[in-house]
Amino acid sequence: MKKSTDLNPDDSNRITPAFPRWERSFVSGPSSPLFQVEHSISRQDPLVLFTRVKFLPQAEGPPGHVHGGATAGLLDEVMGILVWHHGHASLTQSIQIEFKKAIPIAEPCLIVTRIDSIGDQKVDVSTTVFDSNHKPHVLGKGLFHRLSKEQLERFK
Repeated sequence: MKKSTDLNPDDSNRITPAFPRWERSFVSGPSSPLFQVEHSISRQDPLVLFTRVKFLPQAEGPPGHVHGGATAGLLDEVMGILVWHHGHASLTQSIQIEFKKAIPIAEPCLIVTRIDSIGDQKVDVSTTVFDSNHKPHVLGKGLFHRLSKEQLERFK
């Protein structure tokens, strides 16, 4: 298995997220006031999602930079998108975010997300936000609880 940083985001297939009502998501849906995103799955490693993101002015927190909460929300959503894409209907159980460097609001970024492990009830995911110079700005980890058929029916 190649490291996520060794994969080429141009060698990927664009996807539309598969979780219910994604098109209405204020985080990364088509009418999001915070971000413009494009999601694609790596052809070399289908457990990797690439998300190209443009931060919109409404995502600003500290002057000239992206709000940490907006970033955390986006990372939660991209991790969930990857989990649902692989057929694991789930909800976020926990996320951890480490901010290494503030993201300038005008900086186009690439988010690389990987499924690390899949268990009977849990899916572990990791994600990194890279700037245009391939420097990591934010690291994230998520634990997703897989829904039973009965739980999933309540969301339909």
